[in-house]
Amino acid sequence: MTTPLWPDWLEDTIWAKSAEKGKAGQAESLARHTWYVLERLAEAIRLRPNLPTALGFPRLWNCLFWACFLHDFGKAARGFQERLRGGGKWLHRHEVLSLAFLDWIADALSDEECRWVAAAIVSHHKDADEIQLMYMDPTDPADEPLITLVDEINDEVKSSLWRWLNECAVSWIEALGLGSFGIQVPTLPPQAEALQDVREQGAARIRYWLQTYRRWLKRLDRSDEDSLIIGTLALRGHLISSDHMASAHTDELPSSLLSRPSDLLTRLQINESNLYAHQKTCVTTRGSAVLIAPTGSGKTESALLWACAQTDGTRPVPRLFYTLPYQASMNAMFDRLNKKAFPRQVGLEHSRSTLALYRRLLDQDYTPQNAARIARWSKNLARLGYFPVRVLSPYQILKAPYRLKGYESLLSDFFDAAFVLDEVHAYDPARLAMILATVKYLRERFGARFFVMSATISSLLQAKLVDALGPFTLIRATPDLFAQFQRHRLLVRDGDILSDASLTQIAEVARSGQSVLVCCNTVKRTQTAYDELRRKFGDEGKAKVLLLHGCFNGRDRLAKETIIQKATGLHSRERRSIVLVATQVVEVSLDIDLDVIYTDPAPLEALLQRFGRVNRQMRLKEGAYTYVFREPADGQHVYEDDLVSATLAMLEKQAKTAPLINEDRISDWLDEIYSGEIADRWNKRYDQVYAEFSDACLTTLRAFNSDEGLEQAFYQAFDSIEVLPACLEEQYSQLAQDEPLEASQLLVPLRYSQFCRLHAQGKVWRTERDWPPIADVLYTAERGLDLSAAATN
Repeated sequence: MTTPLWPDWLEDTIWAKSAEKGKAGQAESLARHTWYVLERLAEAIRLRPNLPTALGFPRLWNCLFWACFLHDFGKAARGFQERLRGGGKWLHRHEVLSLAFLDWIADALSDEECRWVAAAIVSHHKDADEIQLMYMDPTDPADEPLITLVDEINDEVKSSLWRWLNECAVSWIEALGLGSFGIQVPTLPPQAEALQDVREQGAARIRYWLQTYRRWLKRLDRSDEDSLIIGTLALRGHLISSDHMASAHTDELPSSLLSRPSDLLTRLQINESNLYAHQKTCVTTRGSAVLIAPTGSGKTESALLWACAQTDGTRPVPRLFYTLPYQASMNAMFDRLNKKAFPRQVGLEHSRSTLALYRRLLDQDYTPQNAARIARWSKNLARLGYFPVRVLSPYQILKAPYRLKGYESLLSDFFDAAFVLDEVHAYDPARLAMILATVKYLRERFGARFFVMSATISSLLQAKLVDALGPFTLIRATPDLFAQFQRHRLLVRDGDILSDASLTQIAEVARSGQSVLVCCNTVKRTQTAYDELRRKFGDEGKAKVLLLHGCFNGRDRLAKETIIQKATGLHSRERRSIVLVATQVVEVSLDIDLDVIYTDPAPLEALLQRFGRVNRQMRLKEGAYTYVFREPADGQHVYEDDLVSATLAMLEKQAKTAPLINEDRISDWLDEIYSGEIADRWNKRYDQVYAEFSDACLTTLRAFNSDEGLEQAFYQAFDSIEVLPACLEEQYSQLAQDEPLEASQLLVPLRYSQFCRLHAQGKVWRTERDWPPIADVLYTAERGLDLSAAATN
């Protein structure tokens, strides 16, 4: 690459950013900011050089280059420059004024391409509806407000902009390494003519382009042409992404390590000869795949090898999105991938990822202030699409079809990407329908490839995967390998886990030196079991019996998880016998290994996840005992009653005939459970949501218009609501003054339905301060939030 010619005459006269928002506290010139934007665009072009051809719009890069070059020309307006220097508010949109200069470069564009460039320029901050409301056609042409807007750029400034285009454009294309990507250099109109055209016709030309933009959007709304629909998503997405990364002053994008599986094995320090057969198959598999293999047989490594194998041999895979259903498992996967597989190339995205990153930095002895600053920056980089690998929930991906602000940028990063769907069995049919509908959409229109993996996949789920994934490779571990991973011995017990006889036996087993997992389906039942077991252990109960559920705040949950990890962690040197009483959070939250489990009845998929917390290292060769109680036989308003009953019936049979669980048979068990009315109801719910979601979100998905109605529906469907227990209000106030992230560790997550119930009972309210809702519900660090009792303080 060459050194670009620089428009020195613009450096001190025309700014794009004030000193507050410029790099290193310095004002940033329009030329400097535009260069940064084009640098980020050039990186995106090199990441996916063949995208225009794949979309059926071969001149996409040409349109984007010139849209990026011109997008902020309107900032040269006198009022905008005064505002950057401390003046009053400017009431216009600079991107609208930038349209006055589009005709200067029209020689490099066809008529249709001019429409694309106009759309990209005018939409790079505001959606179409907002621009239309601000700049409605005047009823009287003599009362055209755009005339005074154009007059804010005098001839001297216009001359400087013309010189910049005329003298520097070719040099910049070469310096950015874009000479071979079809960027066409226009022959500009003569300087005097160009200035006169803007001076005399600028307002009329802006109005023309705004009207053209509106007509073009109507055409887009009616169109079913993928090259237009997907191409415009890419157009706006790439410009906004490049602009936002330039404004954030991100570094050059990391050089992706998503290539050559052999290099990945070297980083993981794994000899290829030691791979299981299913892992070796993943190395040679191109296109989407489904893996069924036992827990502990290297499914994560299999997925990463598959992802690296998706390279075409000339460049790395553009992006890898590793999805998981729970924040705790996302946090653990982020740590795992960052350590060896893709060091410093992994981003973490979920609603509390900033806090998760903050805690990790504190553990590395950063000061709270530095930890908070770096955590927020890392979260921002992930949101901007900076990292080649991202760990996130599928709900982050669903932000795109729900059209949350910036959805085009998110979609643009999905082109030709690899996706891993881990623990796919964990989703209810409604959420699974939305996820798989999006999978199909991205496969068909964005060239995305997917790797789905689980220890168990029912025929019901597999049929849906066939539709979503299209042709895929089914990879299955060998029967011998499944036989090697038989770790659990099934027993079905009479009665309720909360009976005195049951709790007495649990205490006796724990006193024998075994670590015991007690798993209940509701927070209230875990709190009851915890209280009774503490009583049975007397003075030693505080250290012996631990409680974990989803209604602890972040600070207390972290403290508990640290103790649990030390006592039962896979690689801990401080292992000791404990009784862990937990809800479903234990299914995915910790990398722990206990000796025996006693659990409420639940659907088979949930039970298998719970069983996976015991005998993980196969220390007990005869298999760890997994006790499933027959009561309560209903779903306890957590699961469907008949699904729990069907699971119990199937377990009764297996416990008598083949108590040692072979995961190779689990899919058959699932097929037996998900049959008849249960299968009909599951399919009906899945198909209904699939159709509704496709109609509301996917078939109508177009660029340039985020949807506030869909945004509200998204947060109600997928986001929990965090509340502050009233007893912690004073602590929160003190911590919030110094570091809001520290204060946020006092918040307790609630499901939206739980929040609504408390609100209806008058137990939750909002303050006038910019605070989370306050819940008048009893909370202690020992037992967490007690939703059955109102706070007494």
